[in-house]
Amino acid sequence: MKHQTAAMLVIGNEVLSGRTREANAWLAAQKLFERGCKLAEIAIVPDVDSAIVATLNRLREQFDAVITSGGIGPTHDDITMESIARAFGVDLIEHKFIVQAMTEYFGNEGLNDGRRRMTRVPATASLIRCEKTIAPGVRIGNVYVLAGVPDIFASQLDSILDDFGTVPYQRREIEVALPESLFAAGLTEIQQQYTDVEIGSYPGRCGPDPCGKICLSSQNPEALQQATDDVRAMLKGFQHR
Repeated sequence: MKHQTAAMLVIGNEVLSGRTREANAWLAAQKLFERGCKLAEIAIVPDVDSAIVATLNRLREQFDAVITSGGIGPTHDDITMESIARAFGVDLIEHKFIVQAMTEYFGNEGLNDGRRRMTRVPATASLIRCEKTIAPGVRIGNVYVLAGVPDIFASQLDSILDDFGTVPYQRREIEVALPESLFAAGLTEIQQQYTDVEIGSYPGRCGPDPCGKICLSSQNPEALQQATDDVRAMLKGFQHR
């Protein structure tokens, strides 16, 4: 069965310190939405083994699947593979395919300690290969371990998306030039009528000249259209006051 819910685990001190603007979770959210898999949580943890293991174990029990990003490179702070192996209680091994691929690409002398570090994966894991790198990610259980470099992450993500979702989500957006407080009660009533439609209000500017958007999303096209019509009708009522 394809995964209907997922969580994203972003790993890296550089994200928590503001050194790097996180983009992978945003991309994953878009791709999973299009596939019909609900991204239910995004967690960001430092390059600390205990934090990675504890958060990963919680997420993989709570959701159908977990996608991780970051920490699988050649340096000392790239500890994701080691932590994933620890979370699953398996050994960390050098994978023969990765060793062979790197040896063929870099040569025996080019397979230095840093690159050899990238050949290590949790035992029992299967490889996630993509066009952007010869160093693959892995899948173990319901966890997909992907790179942190955005273009590599995107390529690896594309290679696993068939495992996620069934009925795509659809979204409708309505431009609003009213203060939220004016239509808050009406929006609440509509949300209560349509339990399979997610409705959110997102202000763009407050004050004397307010603007924003009301966004509706659902896997049920008919309910989505009906809820959208009801929101438009509710907003239209304020134009005549």
